[in-house]
Amino acid sequence: MIHFLKRAIVVGGGIGGLSAAIALDQMGVEVTVYEQAGEVGEVGAGLILWPNAIKALRKLGLGKEVVKSGAKIFRGEICTPAGKILSGWDSGDLEFRFGAPVIAIHRADMHKILLSALPPGAIRMGMVCTGFQQDDEGVTAHFANGQSERADLLIGADGIHSPLRRQLFPEVALRYSGYIAWRGVVAAADENLRGISREYWGRGKRFGIVPLGNRRIYWYATANLPSGQTSSAAQRKETLLRHFSRWHSPLKSVAVKTVIAATPAEAILYNDIYDFPPLSQWRRGRVVLLGDAAHATTPNMGQGACMAVESSLTLARCLADGKDLRSSLRQYESERMPRTAWITRRSHRLGRLGQLENPIACLLRNLLVWLTPDQVMKKSIEKAVGYEV
Repeated sequence: MIHFLKRAIVVGGGIGGLSAAIALDQMGVEVTVYEQAGEVGEVGAGLILWPNAIKALRKLGLGKEVVKSGAKIFRGEICTPAGKILSGWDSGDLEFRFGAPVIAIHRADMHKILLSALPPGAIRMGMVCTGFQQDDEGVTAHFANGQSERADLLIGADGIHSPLRRQLFPEVALRYSGYIAWRGVVAAADENLRGISREYWGRGKRFGIVPLGNRRIYWYATANLPSGQTSSAAQRKETLLRHFSRWHSPLKSVAVKTVIAATPAEAILYNDIYDFPPLSQWRRGRVVLLGDAAHATTPNMGQGACMAVESSLTLARCLADGKDLRSSLRQYESERMPRTAWITRRSHRLGRLGQLENPIACLLRNLLVWLTPDQVMKKSIEKAVGYEV
């Protein structure tokens, strides 16, 4: 029990919001999650959970189920569009050193696991939070249907476009990365990938293929294009094929063109890639931000979901260990801000490197990656994935 925290409201039913709710529920706090989506659906594509996230999920009692539901990644590789391997690293080395594997899992499967860990009635769907009011005694969240709910703490886990963050810090502006992304999941013989995750680097474009298990493959693509483009699902698929149809893969069954062609046009997800510079504050009074609402990052390091899980457990622990709400939230910021700021900045720089478009710059980049020993590449990953909450 946390003597100064009887009830908490979480706005946002994504990975961070649900993880925070689970952690607080396990500490005896009455928690309700309010999610704007009307129903729980098969949303999203794939995501990679590095050892830092798997170890955090173990502390929630969910590590075994997540590992069982996903696919273990044994090796990661960076390749040219022609299929030449520039660099690679064995994930087994990371597992041996840090005590947890690298797992690829469908976002919908991850969502189901988190939902199953919450008590019945802990999540309310179709609830759009429009703002809040707070005083010395509590905080009241207001919703678009006219309903209001009061609690001791309001956690804003409502994503990169967070309305709660806009109310707290209206000066924060999103930063466009300069590239867009497509994502999809396709039924395929994923065992042909042999647990290898590959990312192909071209000129202003990248393509990734990741085994998900259960004969499924997660793929993603990026391209340097202006934000705000509008097109139909069929047009988006045509654009993808135009950009990537000549890219090579060592295995014909999971070739770049093959996985795009096998994905229904309406199942291809598309979004502009944004982040925002690290914030100097995540809290005001009884309201605190978490996940993408607090520390949105580009996907280049595969740490977005991992960071959300880490922050959720850290917030719960700081609340459990703190003497009051104010000092607990201050400690949460103190612990999480340096790490998430480092991840955000590093991921942004990695994206700029991967999206280089000038032919000479790309040639030099590829040469540098090829000449860098695999052990050095692995070392560069370890600071991110070796962290333990």
